[in-house]
Amino acid sequence: MDKTKASRNGIQKTTPVFLWISALFKPGILVGLGKTLGSIFSKFFFLQFQTVLFPKKRPVVKVDHLLDESIPFDTSWIGLYNTFTVFWMKSAGWLLKKFGRKAAADVAEFTNEMALLYNAAGSVYEKCQSTTNRPGIRANFHFIIIHTFDPHLHCVPSLHVMVCSYTAFKVTEIIKKHADNPEDYMAEIDWVFENSLAIIESVLLVKQHSVNCVPAGYYMNSVLFPNFKDHWAERYLDGMFKNDSKGVEKVSEVRSYMTQLYDMFIKENSEGKERDKVLLDFLENYKSLK
Repeated sequence: MDKTKASRNGIQKTTPVFLWISALFKPGILVGLGKTLGSIFSKFFFLQFQTVLFPKKRPVVKVDHLLDESIPFDTSWIGLYNTFTVFWMKSAGWLLKKFGRKAAADVAEFTNEMALLYNAAGSVYEKCQSTTNRPGIRANFHFIIIHTFDPHLHCVPSLHVMVCSYTAFKVTEIIKKHADNPEDYMAEIDWVFENSLAIIESVLLVKQHSVNCVPAGYYMNSVLFPNFKDHWAERYLDGMFKNDSKGVEKVSEVRSYMTQLYDMFIKENSEGKERDKVLLDFLENYKSLK
């Protein structure tokens, strides 16, 4: 996706502020946003800085992979990488703007399930955290901000992957539920997928995640939302760097590895292994291989 593409659809033209202003008059949405903010603080920031202050609190596993070396470090993608929160807020706000009161309950569910994503990822992080080698703080100003506020201990599963792919999934479902003719919203449906995929690719291009982190995010969403597993996970895995390699040298190998890892996670869960234990066992075994 072209990072400089001009606004062409309603989601791109919607400001995140619209969601927050609307929430003041819709208690269900306001509660969901409050829960999400609480989960972001407690499950993302608090757990990381707790480990920074008390390094022996929980194990931290390095999850770098040799295939990461085939993915170039491209600082031009950091701007898009940083939009993932704005992305889901704009999307939720647009749904409310377009479909109004009849979609309010679904948008409230959207915001509550955003909190669910952070809580689910946090249930792994609180037992075992993970990190990768990332570029120095001098890469550009954006990285100074990232290094300041993100200790980089929450790699598996990737919340960028979970949040962005969930957003496209949820927006599409709500459009199909409330639109008289969903085909009239193909610009939004196509863009929300393409933009989410580009943000997910960016996590690898700016070296904030490893190829191990991406399928872990898709796996978590697949367990949380059966429809995501049935119709979306394969679409995302197949789409990674497919239309634009973005300088990745081993696209087929990267995509194949991530697909195999996702399939392994799903298989273990379907055979009875508890959701979080699938990833915790992977991290424990990965640590042993290092």
